Amino acid sequence: MKTSINLYLFIFLFSTLGFSQNQIKGSITDASGEPLVYATTVLKTEKSELIEGVITNADGQFNLQQPKKGNYVLEIQYLGYEILKQNISIIEDTKNVDLGRIILKEDANALDEVVVQGNTAEVSLKLGKKVFIVGKDLTSQNGSANDILSNVPSVNVSPTGEISLRGNSNVQVMINGRQSALTQSQALEQLSADIIESVEVITNPSAKYDASGSAGIINIILKKNRTSGFNGQARLMAGTPADHRAIANVNYRTNKFNVFANVGIRYSDYEGDYSKQQTTVENGITTFLDYNEDEDRHDDGRIYYLGTDYFINDKNAVTVAYYRNETKDTDVTKLNYDLSDSDGNVNSLFTLGNSKEKRDYNQLEGNYTKTFDKKDQKFTIDFQYDFFNSNKKWTLNTDEVMPILMDLSDIRTIAKIDANDIVIQSDFTTPLNENSNFETGIKFENRSITNTFLAEELINGNFETIDNINNTLDYKEQIVSGYTQYNSKINKISYQVGLRLEATSIDIDASSAALNSKNNYTNLFPSANIGYEFTDKTSAQLSYSKRISRPSLWNLNPFFELKDFTSRFTGNPSLTPSYTDAFELSTIYKGSNFRLNPSIYYANTNDVFQYETTQDDNEVFTQKPINLDNEKRYGFELSATYNPLEWLRFSSDFNTYAFKQKGVINATNADFSDSTWFVNFTTNITPVKTVKLQTRLYYQGKKSTAQTETSAVTNLNFAINKSLFKNKGSIVFNISNALNSRKVKEKITGTNFDINQTRNRNAQRYSLSFLYKFNQKPTDRNREAKRSNRN
Repeated sequence: MKTSINLYLFIFLFSTLGFSQNQIKGSITDASGEPLVYATTVLKTEKSELIEGVITNADGQFNLQQPKKGNYVLEIQYLGYEILKQNISIIEDTKNVDLGRIILKEDANALDEVVVQGNTAEVSLKLGKKVFIVGKDLTSQNGSANDILSNVPSVNVSPTGEISLRGNSNVQVMINGRQSALTQSQALEQLSADIIESVEVITNPSAKYDASGSAGIINIILKKNRTSGFNGQARLMAGTPADHRAIANVNYRTNKFNVFANVGIRYSDYEGDYSKQQTTVENGITTFLDYNEDEDRHDDGRIYYLGTDYFINDKNAVTVAYYRNETKDTDVTKLNYDLSDSDGNVNSLFTLGNSKEKRDYNQLEGNYTKTFDKKDQKFTIDFQYDFFNSNKKWTLNTDEVMPILMDLSDIRTIAKIDANDIVIQSDFTTPLNENSNFETGIKFENRSITNTFLAEELINGNFETIDNINNTLDYKEQIVSGYTQYNSKINKISYQVGLRLEATSIDIDASSAALNSKNNYTNLFPSANIGYEFTDKTSAQLSYSKRISRPSLWNLNPFFELKDFTSRFTGNPSLTPSYTDAFELSTIYKGSNFRLNPSIYYANTNDVFQYETTQDDNEVFTQKPINLDNEKRYGFELSATYNPLEWLRFSSDFNTYAFKQKGVINATNADFSDSTWFVNFTTNITPVKTVKLQTRLYYQGKKSTAQTETSAVTNLNFAINKSLFKNKGSIVFNISNALNSRKVKEKITGTNFDINQTRNRNAQRYSLSFLYKFNQKPTDRNREAKRSNRN
């Protein structure tokens, strides 16, 4: 049994990355017709000599290269099922052997005996895509979606929650292949890791995908069980600072129905520590500010994800699901200001801020999938309706504590957001011949967001509006799109070409008429890639795509929170979309215990987004996004996995890039160039069968823009897992930000000011969780939904 398991792992790790020959093919299912994903398919000679081995894809399909004339044995293995052997004879005129559907029988006697000796690698390296398997990453199992993304190769999540791909923050983050309010602002911090199956990183997407995001797409796949019978798992977690959670995932499947549910509750505290030293020279007088902020955030959250699949027959299926994430935040912030100037004036202020926010995000989704007698022909219709609302209130009480004690101001703000998003999409895929496929699809998306912001100050016993900050802004966005895509293979050459059209309409209607605007534009987005298989171990691909980055409402809306009266962040209503032409050359080498994936990439972006910091007459600093004329970015990336021993695995992702920018900031030439690098290094150790250790180290080198220099950042995470109850349960202990080094240190320079600031949004976190699986076979795995148009 151990030998067969090792063979299974060998084939899983090293056969998924090559180009299949499409000569001996078929599909593997269980008795109910459910595809068996990752089933081992091996072709041997009559003397049991190994010819080739592959694993089945998400549809249970396999492809083997047809050998020369002779008699062979096809052996199929899947843990928990009986081994199947089938004789195959190849004669000279035999071409493209199609074995059709192959059914495996469950092996009831073997279920209790199986002990898995290895694990699926955290990262599956594929040309144009990296798939990060969340369940295998111990360091993020007890965390949130942001913790998971922090560990995904090529991806970086800053301590302030900004997500970037290869150092570029213009990335499109999706949930189940769709845009989502969960990906906005800090919402991903509320999404539990327990309901996430995998993360796909697509650095150069084809025409099939939305054109948004100049850096590419990060697609978060939520768990959706599809195994037979009633099964599931539950996790209880406790942490410090307080982070207590209870999560349950259950699934029940029959021949006609598959019902799944993920529910959870969360009670979490977060501690933030911020400091700033600021110097300003005005009319010969130098002013100094020493600022410190102590932030205590508390969140109560609930998550529900419920749905069902109905299998009408073997060619028609319907899926309906509902997701809800509701959160209540209670934050307390203490701000200390020490001000002085070169004339000897000294002043100290203290602000106590209290914030309460209630928000909920809802998503209703539906899918219809129809397959045909013609193999690989498929038609799908998807529907998604999102609705999100947030109500946040701030109270800020500021006192002067030196030179005299007195009450300075009482401020309150109210911010409300209501958002609705409807998406309808249809896709059709059909093979044109044995080596060619044609895909086409259409999509309609309508988004509506209403944002209200009011700031008031207590004056003579009555609250009065501050600086006319009382505005309601309605943002409406419609995108109609369609695409066609063709792919084919000639011998060792594979190629794909596609074209996407997107027509965008944006309408902004605000209380302040100066903010009103309408913008309509239509764009074509071509894509192309060509791949070549040098050997069965080495292949390469050259790709191109055109991308767009549309300003979000948060970047357009000029209103802001008034938490810190010395600095503010505001949107820019005049911000325009940026356009990127992206090129990438990627290769993959897969050896017996070593995988290597080097890539070089280049991107040319017009109207690139950048942040501008200015100071007004009241010495208040404002940061807002602007458009620079152009940015050219080029880089090198290297991902690798090395298994020197069965119980030891190393994996790493190294990225270095340089950029050149042209543009104007504060009416001054802002042409600028710089380079930086970052690396992820992960070590997995299995000292005994029931214990796993993992460490993950991240380092980001120093980087700069025309105004801002950011110091290097280091982050170390550690986790240990102990299996219990014959692998039905486990205990996970996790330390994140172990060195408390995940801090952002910035120096911002202007014509008459310097700002040095440090932001430490979360210090070390410790957590301990207990996971128990019930009625699950050792082969059970949470699988992706069969909606290939979403994945």
